[in-house]
Amino acid sequence: MTKSLRNDYPYNVINYPSLGADIDTTNNQFMVHQLGIDTIRLTPIYSTLIKVIERMGLEAVKASTNSPVSRTITKLLKEAKQDSTKRYKVEKFSPIVEVVKLTKGKSVSNYMIIIRNTPLLFDLATHHKKAKDTFCMVVFTGLHQPTKRIESEAISLMSKFLKRKTFKLHSVDIAIDTTDHKHIKHSRKGAFKDDLYPYSSKGVISKGSSLYINKIDHNTISRILYYDKYLKQTQHHKQERISNDLRAWKRLEVTLTFDVTQPKPKSFTDYIESYDFIEDLERVDEVARLANIEGFDRDYLLYQLNSLIDNRFLNNRESQKQFNSVEALERFKSSDFRRYILPV
Repeated sequence: MTKSLRNDYPYNVINYPSLGADIDTTNNQFMVHQLGIDTIRLTPIYSTLIKVIERMGLEAVKASTNSPVSRTITKLLKEAKQDSTKRYKVEKFSPIVEVVKLTKGKSVSNYMIIIRNTPLLFDLATHHKKAKDTFCMVVFTGLHQPTKRIESEAISLMSKFLKRKTFKLHSVDIAIDTTDHKHIKHSRKGAFKDDLYPYSSKGVISKGSSLYINKIDHNTISRILYYDKYLKQTQHHKQERISNDLRAWKRLEVTLTFDVTQPKPKSFTDYIESYDFIEDLERVDEVARLANIEGFDRDYLLYQLNSLIDNRFLNNRESQKQFNSVEALERFKSSDFRRYILPV
């Protein structure tokens, strides 16, 4: 195993030359073996959302094909068009996508993505006896990207949307970065299926350097994805150059999805402050254990949640430079003030 990727490295970080990467941290330190939220999806009323955006001095514009989030949007649209009930013919509707640039920077975390006119949103409107164009999907993504710049200002603005009680939570992607020196390929599909049982009882999909479990009999976990994060960063994001020291970098992502048509759907803050969130984290831990991922910490997750709930964590000069720096995380870990604490 490469020495710089050892699990027992102090503070779970490694040092490596940035080679022009997007990170901007002192001593070029990189957070590894951390659990955190990567994507959050909300389902607000579109007209209400636009009013909030305008009051904040922001603007929702049509997404362009050369936007930094264009690749992310393509992926989101593929998911959004899925209709398990087969009630809507794809050719009968066309999703509408807008983006809101929260702050400067080309990282996807600096954008809010708004999607309308999809089967899920049609069902939500029908449930509430509203017009089909009433609701929209708001997506914040790229929130757990150790080699990408995340602006503190973007996190601060994001929190204003996440705190709104009427913006109901649809889903959350929990990501864990890990070290795995074996290639992820089709030959690992069988072993992965065996390891992840019973979540994998309906099969595993192998595609490139990724293994997917998309059909899961569980009331919250809707998808499990294990993929080569290093290859994704170096091949799909060709503008980013990162050191070969990270070639064993893999990522596990667990998607937690909630029924927004239930009698009392939760907002993001309601959810993370509920016991349901604690139980879901325990299930994510179980999935990680079955995938043979051990030795990860929840420090970054706690830092994220505290920053979103109380922006005072973002106010000091050093934290304002970059939200996801190792230095900011270490300051948080040594802080006596915690607005949010996991009960277990």
